[in-house]
Amino acid sequence: MRGQIRERVAKIIDSFDVLKIILDDKAICYDDRIVIFDPPFEIRILKGEEIIIFSFGDEDVAILSESKCWIKEGFEDIVEEWVTALTSLGFKRYILKK
Repeated sequence: MRGQIRERVAKIIDSFDVLKIILDDKAICYDDRIVIFDPPFEIRILKGEEIIIFSFGDEDVAILSESKCWIKEGFEDIVEEWVTALTSLGFKRYILKK
């Protein structure tokens, strides 16, 4: 599972500019980062650092990159769901249609 997540992280970082367009009105998009709010979670995609950080309240619960995959116990499912969604063509099509 962790290897698949690292591969998906690479795909998310590679498609950063496309995700910015897709998520424009659903997230806060900057030149080098995207911040997605899914209360009580916050997902930050940091292009320059090539990492994705999941926060629950004020606590980081996952830090993902191509080389590192740390997920706090109990948060694996939400991380897996989001990483899968952000690399899914179905997700991208759904967002574009709205």
